[in-house]
Amino acid sequence: MHERDASDLVMILLQGHVKTTLVGESGREALLSIRDPGDILGELSAVDGEPRVASVTAIDAVTAVVIPAAVFRRHLETTPRVAVVVLAVVTRRFREATVARSQFGHSDTIGRLSARLVELAERYGTPTDGGDDVLITLALSQEELGAWTGASRAGLASALRTLRELGWIETRRRRILVRDLAALRDRAA
Repeated sequence: MHERDASDLVMILLQGHVKTTLVGESGREALLSIRDPGDILGELSAVDGEPRVASVTAIDAVTAVVIPAAVFRRHLETTPRVAVVVLAVVTRRFREATVARSQFGHSDTIGRLSARLVELAERYGTPTDGGDDVLITLALSQEELGAWTGASRAGLASALRTLRELGWIETRRRRILVRDLAALRDRAA
């Protein structure tokens, strides 16, 4: 799915992960969200017929059910229970976007990065043998993490370095080990 394209289909993600992105006026890509199996994609354009507001790109191998937008819309019109579920999804996403916008306005790069790392640890984290550390299993590049955090490459590198120096995280290529989740939570707040 591509930003500004016509709305001709809806997808339900069965396996894999995707990212939703938006290119700003500066030409810089912003990572808006990461979607997981069970998520619906393209529902807004299918409902209102307007062009897509964001692009959707696979992060890893993806399997999805593809539904023509007209079929999806007719199903919503004839099945109120499904329409309410889709409304709940849209409402949850609106709340998430509101929180993220608040973080962008009130947090510095380290605070925003801490919030994203907490989210990644909670959604994609696996406790290590030691028990307290959490390995984030979703492989994001630093560029993707920076786009999600709203940070420049240099700003993200500096924030990651600071968190490593504090002993809160360890990083390797597309791998983050969270050593102090409580500290990240506190810094994100």
